[in-house]
Amino acid sequence: MPKKPFTAEEITAQRERIMDSASRVMAEVGFHHLSMRKLASQLGMTASNIYNYFPNKECLFINTRRRGFDLAFADINEQMTSASSPTGALYTFARQLIAFAQTYPGYYQLMFQPPLLTLDETEAVDQDVQIQVDRLVEEWQKHLLSLLSDAVPMLADRPEAVQKQLALFFVASIHGLIDSYRYRALPLLLAGVDLIPDDVVQEHLGWLLSTLERQAEKVT
Repeated sequence: MPKKPFTAEEITAQRERIMDSASRVMAEVGFHHLSMRKLASQLGMTASNIYNYFPNKECLFINTRRRGFDLAFADINEQMTSASSPTGALYTFARQLIAFAQTYPGYYQLMFQPPLLTLDETEAVDQDVQIQVDRLVEEWQKHLLSLLSDAVPMLADRPEAVQKQLALFFVASIHGLIDSYRYRALPLLLAGVDLIPDDVVQEHLGWLLSTLERQAEKVT
């Protein structure tokens, strides 16, 4: 008796299962050291079975990166509906980004520390998916700029280059905090701390916001 074909829902679930596992593996060993055979073994599949869902490693990477942004946007947008002020919205955005990085470290790393692919490798990627990812990255940056302008109104009157510079400072500082906790590179400072405490996040964001306000005031 022939095997019953998978439904569309089952195919989607299987693709997501593969991407969830791949995100963790790529975050640990890097894209270039990802073995489809070892990934398949972890999933209880064969490598040829994975290729039925993703024709090559590059395709798996770009789809996994897109899924990371989709998950992050869904999570952040859901929480931001309860924000009662522009500052509250910015705090919620940053807190949820940190929470996302702690819950899905593999996806977070692929989103914000993607591997550098060579020209030949990028040609193996589905260009439509690559365009979608590029749009998600741009949307994420524009969303951050909008939140910062709402929370620090004087930013809206500053040159675009200044707005981008301060937004980069804001997000790079949060990213540095996340990476410090993930990689435990500063064991003395992180002794006894397993996750980023909420009070640390609150203080860090407050300091960042006040710093942005001071810097924005200096620009005429």
